[in-house]
Amino acid sequence: MGLLKFFNRPGETPPPGIGGIPTGALLVNRAGNIVASSLPSSLPRTVVTQIGRTALQAFAAARRIQSPLQTFDTYYRDLKISAIELRGGALIFLSPGVIIPKEVHLPAMSNPTLDEFILYLETYIECWKQFNHYVNLARQGSFSAEEEEQFLEIKSLITQGLEVLTAAMDQKTFRKEEVIALINAAPSLRSLSQHENAVIAVESQWHRVYLTLQSLLGRLKVQQQKAEEEWSWGSLFGRGDR
Repeated sequence: MGLLKFFNRPGETPPPGIGGIPTGALLVNRAGNIVASSLPSSLPRTVVTQIGRTALQAFAAARRIQSPLQTFDTYYRDLKISAIELRGGALIFLSPGVIIPKEVHLPAMSNPTLDEFILYLETYIECWKQFNHYVNLARQGSFSAEEEEQFLEIKSLITQGLEVLTAAMDQKTFRKEEVIALINAAPSLRSLSQHENAVIAVESQWHRVYLTLQSLLGRLKVQQQKAEEEWSWGSLFGRGDR
């Protein structure tokens, strides 16, 4: 696909600043903004953003020709890029042929507007859905080494997003400790696959957190709707310019 030309130009020099083969995961919302990333901080933010937006463009192009994608894999030199569409956003895994040390980086989200926070939360919830997908793989006992690594990256993204949520929300609304306990209860897919009771416990905890997130999203959307209605009536009666 032409939209993937940024990734798959064999023989070309990697984009400036990459300096090696990065490994990790990237979560972007439907606007192409970074929600969370476990890619090395040495990888320029402009490159990370371009990777995310190129993946979104690929999914959009597939929809336009009525051949929608749910996932795709592509390669850039020795780098494998796997993308999963998430209701307009995307979850992207970068996996090189060799493992290199990586550091977790959480992009700042300072003073978000209500609209921005809702978009952030929607994408975060989609990441939670993917977590449950991997837990189901553990229940079935059918997963690859690559999926095991992806599960670790998913947990990294969830933990990063948790810090953003708890910084913005009241602890009574969203309990950080419950999510941390859930992440700790699922150390790996292999561990879960060997203990059926552990899978059941994780799924139960996951369901509670998922419903809490959905409830929070619903309340925020009510606030958003009220704000839009107030702006609409204010504009109608000339109060919007005051």
